[in-house]
Amino acid sequence: MTLPLKGEQIVYAANDWRTDNRTSSHHIAQRLAVANTLLYLEAAGQRTPRASGRDLSRILSRLWKALKKPREVEQNVFVLSPLILPFHRYGSVRRLNHWLLNLWVRRACATLGFQTPIVWMTIPHYGSIMDTVNSKGIVYYCTDDFASFPNTDRRSIEVMERRILSKANVVFAVSESLVESKRRLNPNTYFSPHGVDTAHFRKASLEDTPVPSDISRIRRPIAGFFGLIETWFDLELLKHCATKLTDVSFVLIGRTTQNIADVETLPNVHFLGQKPYETIPNYLKAFDVGLIPFKLNDTVLHSNPLKFKEYLAGGKPIVSVKINVFEKYKELAHLADSYEDFASCIRVAIEEDSPSKTRARISAMEGESWDAKFEDIAQRVRIHIPC
Repeated sequence: MTLPLKGEQIVYAANDWRTDNRTSSHHIAQRLAVANTLLYLEAAGQRTPRASGRDLSRILSRLWKALKKPREVEQNVFVLSPLILPFHRYGSVRRLNHWLLNLWVRRACATLGFQTPIVWMTIPHYGSIMDTVNSKGIVYYCTDDFASFPNTDRRSIEVMERRILSKANVVFAVSESLVESKRRLNPNTYFSPHGVDTAHFRKASLEDTPVPSDISRIRRPIAGFFGLIETWFDLELLKHCATKLTDVSFVLIGRTTQNIADVETLPNVHFLGQKPYETIPNYLKAFDVGLIPFKLNDTVLHSNPLKFKEYLAGGKPIVSVKINVFEKYKELAHLADSYEDFASCIRVAIEEDSPSKTRARISAMEGESWDAKFEDIAQRVRIHIPC
């Protein structure tokens, strides 16, 4: 990997640093940190919190972290966890958040000796740091249609994002539909599809990769999923397939935010909970087919689910709902357009799999590594934000 960006100070606003659901923003941050210093701002979240134990626990944890100085979690990565209130619809809250961010970010930049860093945004609701930091340039790396997320105030998120787009030197978007919408406000917008951690997920195809005991006890064949089981995950589709294909075990790995009572009682459905990122290839090895059973709403239609390429890198057949960004790989995956079609595709994917198809899937991902994607991103950043 060449290093078009090096020796820079970067204020990087993104999701929580420690998470089992490793996102594209994490992969980019880790590669930036090879030759640059990052002040990594952990996002407090865009949605309005609920009166749940998990949300209350997160608020208390965030308050405790906010009182600390930036902590070095990896070489060249210093994490700061500002306490930001998620009630963005209220003007008074937005003004208070602006003041709080100003306070914490200025203090952190002074602590780390940052002078004129690059501001790198991956989420819209920290946009006020563009005013706080005396930057040499602004990057916006857009991974989702944030305004369509559940339990968020669409109008306020749209306002925040438009402001970032008006100020950014360069914008990257992970799907062509996002590129189209962002380019209307910023001509320096580029299509930058997700990469994949090829070496990590290829372990799923290796004989010596051990399979964890909790999934090894489950009857094969296994139709599996790993990732967030959020509101965009179609539980009705899962229930339909599990009822239709009673000889197939459906295994779900990841944090669940939905009410799963209606499906978890089915004898062939197994929710195994969150697993560390390092162990995901071990679980993937046990899959006979990887699933992407999402609802076709605005959030999903503008997305580019990272797990699609992760399944392919592990050599696994895929059954997914039809999302435009997957059309490029339709020879390697089954794209279903109805509940019945989805269930039928699972059966076909399992029965028609072969070693040659496994090799073809892995081979297709060889040029899709995060190193290759990052190099392209870094070169474009250097063009738009020169030294």
